[in-house]
Amino acid sequence: MAETAGTKRVFMILGRQHTLLFFVVFTVAAIFFVPKFANPENLINILVQSSDLIILSCGMTFVFLNASIDFSVVAVLALASVFGAKILTGGGNTAVNIILAIIAMLATGAVIGIINGLAVTRLKMPSFIATMSTQLIFSGIALTLTQSSTIGNIPNAFNAIAQGKFLGVPIPSVITTAVAGASIFLLHFTVQGRRFFAVGTNQRTSRVSGISIKKTIMSLFVISGISAAIACIIMTARLGAGIPSLGKDMVMDIVAAVVVGGTSVSGGEGGILGTVAGAILIVVLNNSLNLLGAEWYTINICKGVLILAACMLNSLRAGPQGA
Repeated sequence: MAETAGTKRVFMILGRQHTLLFFVVFTVAAIFFVPKFANPENLINILVQSSDLIILSCGMTFVFLNASIDFSVVAVLALASVFGAKILTGGGNTAVNIILAIIAMLATGAVIGIINGLAVTRLKMPSFIATMSTQLIFSGIALTLTQSSTIGNIPNAFNAIAQGKFLGVPIPSVITTAVAGASIFLLHFTVQGRRFFAVGTNQRTSRVSGISIKKTIMSLFVISGISAAIACIIMTARLGAGIPSLGKDMVMDIVAAVVVGGTSVSGGEGGILGTVAGAILIVVLNNSLNLLGAEWYTINICKGVLILAACMLNSLRAGPQGA
C-alpha cells in the first residue's frame, strides 16, 4: 500500500510539473545535440517567434476552461490581417491609418468571438462545429477580398510594432508580456476569473450560484477572438503585408501549447503560466527540429507524442484525486 501511495504521489508531482519537466529535458538536449541552437541570434529568434503563439494560446486557454475549442482563431488572423492592410495602404494620413487599422483588427476579433459565442450559447452548437464553420466562412471571405493575393507596401511605422524595440526589448515581447500578465490577473485575481473556472467545472452549480452562463461563455470566445487579433497585429507588422492565409497551420501548435501547459480538455482546470511555458516549449521543439533538418511530418509526430504524454500525465494526476 505504501508503495502504491508513493507511486501515486510521484505521478501527481509529475502531472503538476510536466511542462517544466518537458521544457528542461528538451532544452538541455537541444543545447548539447542541436547545432547553433544556443547561438544568441537563435535564442532571440525563439523569443520573438514565441510571441504570436503565447498570445494565441492565452486566448485559447480561456475557451478550454469551458471544455470548448476555437478553430476560428486562424480566420481572425487572416481576415484581420486583410482588413488592417487595406486600411494601411488606402492612402491618407499614416498615423490615422495605423490607429484605424488596429481598431479594425481588434474589432474583427471581437465580432468573430461574439458570433462564436452566440452560436454556442443561443444555438446550442458544439464549439468545434461552430468555430470550424466560422473558420471556413471568414477565411473564405479573406481570400475572396484579396483574390488570394498578398497586400504589400504596409507603412514602416506600422511594421515597427513587430520590428522595433522598447528599452532594448523587442516590442512583440513587451506586448506578449502585457497580454500574459493581463490574462493571469483576469483569470486568477478577479471575480470574473472565478466564474470562468466555476462554469467550466459545473454549469448547474454555477447557475444556482447566480452566474450568467451565457454571458460567461460569450466572454470566453470574445477574449479568444481579441487575443487572436492582437497576435495578428504583431504577425502582420513582422511580415510587412496583409496575408489572407495568415496562420492557417497554427491551430495544432495552439492546442498543443494549451494542453501541454496543463489546461484540462474537460474544462474547469488550467492556468496561463503553464500555457506560456507550453507555447515556448512548442517553439523550441519546432526550432530545434528545423535546425536538424527534420521534415514537417517528423515534427508533427513529435508534437503528437508530446501532446499524448501531457494528456497521460494529466490523467494520472486526476486519477488519485478522484479516488
